[in-house]
Amino acid sequence: MLSLGTSGTVYAVSTHRPSDPTGTVAGFADARGDWLPLACTLNCTLAVDRVASLLSLDREGVEEGGEITLLPFLDGERTPNLPYASGLLSGLRHGTTGGHVLQAAYDGAVFALLRALDQVLDEETPSDAPLLLIGGGAKGAAWRETVRRLSGRPVQVPRAEELVALGAAAQAAGLLLEEDPATVARRWGTTEGPSYEAVPRDDATLTRIEYTLSGADTLLRQR
Repeated sequence: MLSLGTSGTVYAVSTHRPSDPTGTVAGFADARGDWLPLACTLNCTLAVDRVASLLSLDREGVEEGGEITLLPFLDGERTPNLPYASGLLSGLRHGTTGGHVLQAAYDGAVFALLRALDQVLDEETPSDAPLLLIGGGAKGAAWRETVRRLSGRPVQVPRAEELVALGAAAQAAGLLLEEDPATVARRWGTTEGPSYEAVPRDDATLTRIEYTLSGADTLLRQR
């Protein structure tokens, strides 16, 4: 699950307690004995919307084909752990457009989310498992398409509203009915909604962002 809000969160259901000495992945227990390993990023929709505003663009005003990198760490960042970071833009050319810059902001934010997700998921999770997108950003085509392109996974966007409340209700119903809460949630159709097939993963963009981040990480840790 990727929750695209002011900040971003990624999580999954696990049968074993998460153990992460770095503190990146938090572990929450559910009502039936399973666990919710979760990691979060500070800069998600708010940071990307700020970049769009600076460029006087609509949030959907992205343009493909750019070769720039934008790390949208406008408020520092939690995952990766760079509390003193700021936004970083590199690779500008004469042909760079505002749409390229905005797409790069999406790329940087989604990269951080997927990197956090890698720390949440265990080795038993299928690499082609669909990603569920929720939160305000899930309604945006630019967010959805960026997640598809950088993850290489199929994406599903549930129609249901207030999914956190529905999850709590499914937990309660499962206890009362002595039934698996996941079975209850499936019966309620909580994940039903538009689904989008996987597209080839954009490894070139991922490598470019990783290279930029590694340099920024070294610089920031020297402060």
